[in-house]
Amino acid sequence: MGAFARSPLAVLAAGLWGYAEATHFWLIPDILLAWIGLHRSKSIVPSVVAATIGATLGGAAMHQNAREERPRLTQIPGISDAMVVDAHERFASQGWGAVVRAPIDGIPYKVYATESGAVGAPLAELIAWTPVARAGRFLLTALVAGLIGVVFSRSVRRNEGGWLVATLGFWVVVYLRYFARLGRRYG
Repeated sequence: MGAFARSPLAVLAAGLWGYAEATHFWLIPDILLAWIGLHRSKSIVPSVVAATIGATLGGAAMHQNAREERPRLTQIPGISDAMVVDAHERFASQGWGAVVRAPIDGIPYKVYATESGAVGAPLAELIAWTPVARAGRFLLTALVAGLIGVVFSRSVRRNEGGWLVATLGFWVVVYLRYFARLGRRYG
């Protein structure tokens, strides 16, 4: 896994993961971006750019096919009818600011990308706002992991299995907290 994180294929994988998560996949690309950052800080920026481009393309696909995609959103883990209604209301009142706040509010980008298409917002606006909404969190995640990877570089190289378990454990905790928060908010 460490060798993969250091390879050029990791950047491609970040772009594909960005696209997948912006459409139907429910695990955020930050998981891969953190692993890349932990192992190769030189790949952080290209990986974040690739994930952002992937997210932009995925968001554009959801926007363009909003009528077909909107009913399917609730089939994705963590997305409920109540969340879709909440996103509709937030987008109506806050516009693209709601999309930028999405990581704080816990509403997946794909919901807003679909909502923007459903209400007839211009695709060009979605494309312009996506990097603002996505790249910041992607970059923060990768930079923190990169800093950890630099500080603990010997340990990361020597005990890759332990770091993999720790990384996966971290993301399991993140998702458990996220789903608990969703349960409290949306029932």
